[in-house]
Amino acid sequence: MEALAYVAMFAALVAGILLLVRYHRERQKELYRIEALRNNRVYKDMLPLVQRAAARDLDQVRIERDRIVFTLVSPPGILGVYELRQCGHTQMSRTRTRVMTELLAEDIDLLRDRSKYSLTRYRITRANGSMDYGYVYTIRSPYKDKVMAARRRLSMRI
Repeated sequence: MEALAYVAMFAALVAGILLLVRYHRERQKELYRIEALRNNRVYKDMLPLVQRAAARDLDQVRIERDRIVFTLVSPPGILGVYELRQCGHTQMSRTRTRVMTELLAEDIDLLRDRSKYSLTRYRITRANGSMDYGYVYTIRSPYKDKVMAARRRLSMRI
C-alpha cells in the first residue's frame, strides 16, 4: 500500500514537471510572437496612435481581426480607429489578434493593471454567419469614477 502511494506521488510530480515545461515552451512561443508583431509593419504603422492612447485615460480598447478602436473617458468619444484594410493590411488571424491584445497591454501600462481595466473576449457574428472573436479592455467603474472626479476638480480650479 505504501509503495502504491509513492508511485502515485511520483506520477503526480512527473505530471507537474511536464505541465511546467509545456507552460514554459508556450510562454516562449508567445513572447516570440509578441516580438515578431512588434517589428511588423502593422504595429509600426499603428504606433503613433498607441503612443497617443498611452498618454490618455481610455474607456475601452477593442481589438478585432480587422480593426482596433481606442475610446476615451474624457472627453468622451473615440480617440482613434485603426482599420487594417484602409491602411493596406490584411485581417489578422485569431492568434495574431490575441497577441496584439497582449502587445497593447505591454505598451499601454494601465491596461495591465487588473484593478483598473478588465479584459474580456467576445463573440462577433459576421454577415455571412461566420463566428469570430474580439477582445476588449474596459475601464473598471471605481477607477473611472476616480478619473472623472479628478477631471471635475481640475475643471473647477480653472
